[in-house]
Amino acid sequence: MEHNRTAGELGVGRLVYEADLYDGLNDFSHDVPFYLEACRRAKGPVLELCCGSGRLTLPLLKAGINVTGVDFTPSMLAAARKKASERGLPDVFIKGDMRRLNLKRKFRLVFIPFNSLQNTYTVGDVEKVFAAVRARLAPGGRFIFDIFNPSIGYMARLAKLQKGKYKFRTRAGRRVVIDEVCRYDSAAQVNRVTWIHHVDGGRPVAQKLDMRCFYPLEMDALLKYNGFEVLRKYGGYDKKPFSSAARKQIYVCRKA
Repeated sequence: MEHNRTAGELGVGRLVYEADLYDGLNDFSHDVPFYLEACRRAKGPVLELCCGSGRLTLPLLKAGINVTGVDFTPSMLAAARKKASERGLPDVFIKGDMRRLNLKRKFRLVFIPFNSLQNTYTVGDVEKVFAAVRARLAPGGRFIFDIFNPSIGYMARLAKLQKGKYKFRTRAGRRVVIDEVCRYDSAAQVNRVTWIHHVDGGRPVAQKLDMRCFYPLEMDALLKYNGFEVLRKYGGYDKKPFSSAARKQIYVCRKA
């Protein structure tokens, strides 16, 4: 019962999912070529889970990919729709929970980018996500996702408060500074990240960003016992093979 109570406290703070702040912090595109190539190879409809404000979805749409984006955060979806409209792109965004996908069509590729699976904290919820993905995969379809390769040493170094770790200006012109401190919760297998937001010099606001750690052999087993075959596993978007030194675990799977 104590373990369930602890798991119930895990989550992500509201400011972390506020679209204006999110876009200001996450303005990179180095993973776009990887996912664009995967979408082109799929040769059919694509489903992006945890699409957020469309950081990946919009360039995929611009490239002519038949992609649908699902997310559960209203501010993210509103931002994605606004950006799509500004760029003359269709609204392909749907509000939904990836554990319970209320979709009728099948997809040649389903992907969960940018460590988003790590905000799924219990084995039961991970299995619900995998079941939902399996139900939406067309025959011969692929399932791709990326997560961190956990490093206990790295997380231990982050236990010291890092002031001003992130500094940026948002699209709306707000000046943001984020301090970070982490605590590794070994029982829950979660890196409990705290981001302390300073927005336009206002009072600091602490927000949690709990990240579930999936160790390599653990994830291999979760996939195997939930009906997936791992076709390839990369250590980065350059497709170099996964190794102990890799920062990422990128899985390419199909239904077993």
